[in-house]
Order: sequence, then structure tokens, then C-alpha cells
Amino acid sequence: MIGVLVVIALLTLIIQKVLARRKYLQLREELGLTGPPTNFIFGNLLYMFRVIKEKGVEASPTIYPELVKKYGSTFGFECFISRQRLTSLIALFCLVTCAIHCASRFYFGAHFDIVTVDPHIIKEIFISQFGNFVDRRDSSVNTVYPFLDGLIQVGHVGSYGAGWKEIRSVISVIFTSASMKKMHLMFHDQLDNLLDVLTEKSRKNNGITDIYGEYQAMTMDMIARCALGQNLSCLKDRDNDYYTRARTFFANIQFQKSTVFQLTVFMPIFRYLRRFTTFGRAERYLVGLLSESVHERERERAAGIIRPLPDAIDLILAENEKRKLSGMQPLHHEVIVCNAWALFIAGYETTSTALAYATFLLAKHPEVQATLHEEVLSTFGDNDTIDYERVMKLPYLHAVFAETVRLYPPVTTLTGRQCIKETVIGGRIRVPVGCNVMTPVHAVHWSEENYDRPREFCPERFLDDGKPAWSATYMPFGIGPRNCVGARFAEMEFKTVMSAVIRKFIIELHPAHTELKTMTANILQNPINNELFVRLVERK
Repeated sequence: MIGVLVVIALLTLIIQKVLARRKYLQLREELGLTGPPTNFIFGNLLYMFRVIKEKGVEASPTIYPELVKKYGSTFGFECFISRQRLTSLIALFCLVTCAIHCASRFYFGAHFDIVTVDPHIIKEIFISQFGNFVDRRDSSVNTVYPFLDGLIQVGHVGSYGAGWKEIRSVISVIFTSASMKKMHLMFHDQLDNLLDVLTEKSRKNNGITDIYGEYQAMTMDMIARCALGQNLSCLKDRDNDYYTRARTFFANIQFQKSTVFQLTVFMPIFRYLRRFTTFGRAERYLVGLLSESVHERERERAAGIIRPLPDAIDLILAENEKRKLSGMQPLHHEVIVCNAWALFIAGYETTSTALAYATFLLAKHPEVQATLHEEVLSTFGDNDTIDYERVMKLPYLHAVFAETVRLYPPVTTLTGRQCIKETVIGGRIRVPVGCNVMTPVHAVHWSEENYDRPREFCPERFLDDGKPAWSATYMPFGIGPRNCVGARFAEMEFKTVMSAVIRKFIIELHPAHTELKTMTANILQNPINNELFVRLVERK
């Protein structure tokens, strides 16, 4: 009798989930949107896999732009395995385990993306109706420590009470002009190391250099020094634990490479296995070092020790003390660590990628390289120190920077926002609570409606006033109140390094690498195989 009741209960559950899934898949049509055909279990994930299988991983950046051409500027798309896709898997899990209660525990409701490149809707989501879209898209694998309370993931309320707005008000002190000028003084040792290494490379193997690898080591040194107060020398010691484990983290935190990542997007409870994955072990080690650095800095401040050149942790702790003295709730230690980690990974990966792309583009466009070299040389000469005030004001350097991150934005899909209050956008599209609205940045930047010859490298398009006609069509660092808090730091680092490199070297194409091939993995757009070769020739 009990067995019969269990079978009836399981069958009822299966029917309920199937009907719920069917209704869920009708949501796109109910909202009046089009989109690619949807698989009952996998949504649109199989579509993405098919494109990559047929055309190769280098086709991955073209998926969203091609969908825009086919379905218009705004459409419905399930770009990840959503929590609703538990329909069949949960039923199977229940049949195997006879644990009906697990079904309700794992079932979290609708997860649906409205994808848009429409500038008017973008402006609504990120600016005019921002209050209804303050939370970032819920990424199950990142809803645990150390991402949970970092600005990359935290919502309007964090696990320790402080939401994104409170955290950002503390973190922003790092990126004031006064703080940036002090951090810029820390650049020069790392910059000298970079030039020494590149000079050595230019004298061997006909100058052929994996410039991406060198920039990654250099940005690791810079972000560690400026954000964490650590002197690592990764440029000269590629066996450094920070460097090797950071590369392990980024190489393995990909859906295609991590079984736990795949399981988590099906069943969010698997996110707690993150710490046992290859990328999770590397992350745990690095975050442990960060946590100890914060504790050490707290002990220094308690003893009255103040560093003459404060790094990001020093600035955060100082601002935190001000909050406490003014009667405001200070940030918890774990929140500070989460955001130190967010600064570390954001400052390491994205800037090195942008620098590598710019270096390749300058090699491919020698006329641009010549103009930039002339500007840098006329400003700093052969040996002058590259100072903050002057390097940030060079118009052509700024145009090269802006055009590089337009053509190849390192971060492409971190723009997802989750609706927290039912809203109408574009005058006709109803966005239910829990639905995500996402803007693929590269698809916006590659649109012929926004730019003439969008796939061409043309820094001159940014020369007039250094800005595009409308911010909703240019968003390498996002737009609105939750744009990238470290955008100015990334710009400062890019401009300083590029000025030093272009002053010292002529950059030429590698004969076997005349085209720039990229891939989109998770939110990032990286060079294929995580390497990018150019030829460096010392200037006489």
C-alpha cells in the first residue's frame, strides 16, 4: 500500500513539474518576444553547443550578434541551464532516492533571459528604471563565499546586511583621484620589471613573445601591490603561488571544464562543492592569503602603524573606521575579503586581456602605432617618468584605449540584471519578478546601427570628445549606478603600460598569428588558447 502511494506521489510530482515546465517555456510567447527554438530540458543551451561544434570555439563571440540579426534587438533566450530545467532531472532524482522533499528544495522558480541591444531599453534597465533592476543576474555557482558579498555578485541586501550600495560607498574611496595618484606611484617598479623581461624576450627567438602571458604576470604584480600591498615578482618568477593558482582558477572556472559548475546550474545546492573543484581549491588558497592580509593590516592599524603609500585594503579599512565612528555599521571582515578578492580577479584578468588585444591591434595597424608612438614620445621623451597627470590626458592614447575595449570588450555578459519588481520596458514588454534582462556588450559594440564599420579598428572615432554619441551604445565597463567601480583604475593601468611599451618597442605581427581569434567563456572574452604572440623589436 505504501509503495503504491509513493508511486502515485511521484507520478503526480512528475506531471506537476512537466506542466510547470511547459508553462515556463510559453513565457517568451506570453511576453511577445521571439527567439531561437527551445529544447524542453536544455532551453537554448544546445543551440550554443551546436554553433561551437560546427564552427569552432572561435565562433562563440558571434552567437549573440547573429541572434540579434535574426530575431531583432530584443528577444527571449535561455543562455544557461535554468533552475526551471529541473523538471525531468528532479523527477528522476526522486525516483532513484524516493526523497520527494528534495524536489521542492531544489525547485527555485523561473529563470528566463530577455536579451536586448536596444539603446532605449538599455537606458531603462541600467539608468531610468534601475531601482527595479538593482540585483545582478543570479549565478548559482557564485552565490557562495567568496563571491557572495563581493560587488560582482551581491544584491540589494547582502548576507551580512550590507548591500551593493553600502559596499560600493566604501570601495569607491580606492578610486578617487587622490588615491589613484598614490597607487600610480606603485606602478613604476612593476613597469621596469616588465620592460626588462620584454627586452630580454625581444633579443631571443627573433623577438617572438606571448604578450598575453607577460601582461598577465605584470597585472598580477600590479594588482597585488596596489590592492593588497604584496610584492610578488610574478614577471620574474612564474612559479609564484599567486600566479600559478590564479591562472589555474581562470583556466578552470568554465562551464565546459567543471562538472560541479554544470551540476550547479541544474541543482544550485551543488554550489557548496565549489571549494573541492580545481578552481575552488586555487581560489580557497588565494582567498586564505587575502584574509590573512586583511587581519595583518587590521593589527597594524590597531598598533598605530600607517603605511606611507596605502593600498586598497588600507583605504577600505580606513573608510570602515570612519563608518564606525559616525555610527554606521562597518563592513564585516568577510565582506572586506570578498571585495578584496573581487578587486584582485577583476584587476588581473580584464586589464591584461585589454592590453594584449591593444598590442596585437597596434601590430596589425602600424599607422596607428606610429601616431601613438609620436604622441607618447612628444609628451615623455625617451626617459621621462610616465606620470599620472599627463598619461591620463593624452587624446590619441585615450582613443586607442576606448576603441580597443569597444572592439574587444574583455567582459561581455556581466551586464545581466534581475527584476525585483514587475516592470514594463520598451513600452510593451512586461518583465516579471525574477526574470533577467541581459545585454551582451560585444553585440552592442558590433552593431552597424551604433557604429560605422563596427568590426574595424578605428581609434579616430573617439577623438572628438573621447566619448560616443550615447553611453547606451558604449559600455565596456557597464553603465549606470552599478557600472564597474574600478574602470578608472583599469584605464590608468592600460595607459601607463601601453605608453611604456610603445616607447620602448616596435610591435610587429607574428607570421603565424595575423588574425585575432577570441572565445567567450562564461563572462569573459579571451584569446584562443590563452595566448597571443607578437614580435617585439627594440627601438634604436
